[in-house]
Amino acid sequence: MGKSSVPYLVAKLDEYQGDALWESVKALSRIGDASSAGALVKLLSHEVSDIRWLASLGLIKIGKEGVKPLLRALSLSDARSPLLREEAHHVLTGLRDKQLKNSLSGVIKALESNSPRSDAPVAAEEALVKLKF
Repeated sequence: MGKSSVPYLVAKLDEYQGDALWESVKALSRIGDASSAGALVKLLSHEVSDIRWLASLGLIKIGKEGVKPLLRALSLSDARSPLLREEAHHVLTGLRDKQLKNSLSGVIKALESNSPRSDAPVAAEEALVKLKF
């Protein structure tokens, strides 16, 4: 499977369950195409930990293009989800681009704080402005 299969896989995510969902998320994560970033961010709050893990690996592979939708999710009410915050931390600390990672240190610190539910949205919004996303 290559980049040409990304639109199909993303469209099917809401329909798939169980192994079919796992395989689709795994394929999207391996492909690492920026067009799947929004869908992968949504999966960071999925009830199944393997799905969340695969989605986070895909966002790490996508890199900078995956950070924008992640920061947007964190800056909104989605940040109330402890699952999203946990996986967002995994994504941001796993980024290979050191300069980008350094630019996101405020968000990482907010996610590690004693009150990430309130700190993370503010830090994410600041990062969106700072990075001109």
